[in-house]
Amino acid sequence: MTNGASKIRVAIVDDHTMLREGLRKILSMEDDLEVVADVDKAEDAPAMAAESRPDVLLLDIRMPGTGGLEVIGAIHEANPGTKILMLTASDDRRDHVAALSQGARGIIMKDSAAETLVTAIRAVYEGQAWVDREITGTLLEELAHRGHPGEGQPSGPQLTARESEIVDLVIAGCRNREISERLQISEKTVKAHLSNIFAKLGVRDRLELAIYALNRRP
Repeated sequence: MTNGASKIRVAIVDDHTMLREGLRKILSMEDDLEVVADVDKAEDAPAMAAESRPDVLLLDIRMPGTGGLEVIGAIHEANPGTKILMLTASDDRRDHVAALSQGARGIIMKDSAAETLVTAIRAVYEGQAWVDREITGTLLEELAHRGHPGEGQPSGPQLTARESEIVDLVIAGCRNREISERLQISEKTVKAHLSNIFAKLGVRDRLELAIYALNRRP
């Protein structure tokens, strides 16, 4: 971080005191990160977000009483600029999809390495989506179950019929070669279509495309 550059303001919401303290210690070692607040109850998160105005909020998915999933909307209302990165020890893909569909920008496992956590915070701050590699596959499988080809393209910028087909196949978990074979076009053409789709929708990769579609399907 260059001198004079502002730090990324981070807040933590988790019911385990030792975890919050551990996260504070880890993040305090980074020159560009600053923990500005933490609370142990999800219901206190919106007020904290309004008062401390964090850039990134680490939010536990499951907590006693009110869980993190139940306050995502209220946090965004309290401070629309806060990007939410969910903390989880669960591999329940339904929770993961629910978090992303409500506006969380990423999901990270609680047992992730410190370096991975820091990278995730920076990525989410910069506007990217983040999902741990170990749950990306199951997340895309759940998206495939929820939306099958032919159900209609996500609302937003208008896609061509071919681009809509490709979006459906990406959500279904198809790689470029499979898309090429199914649509009987070259992989080079598939890549060109994906580049156009990413540009139209303002996403950076296949995961962000799937999340975009999840949030906007009618």
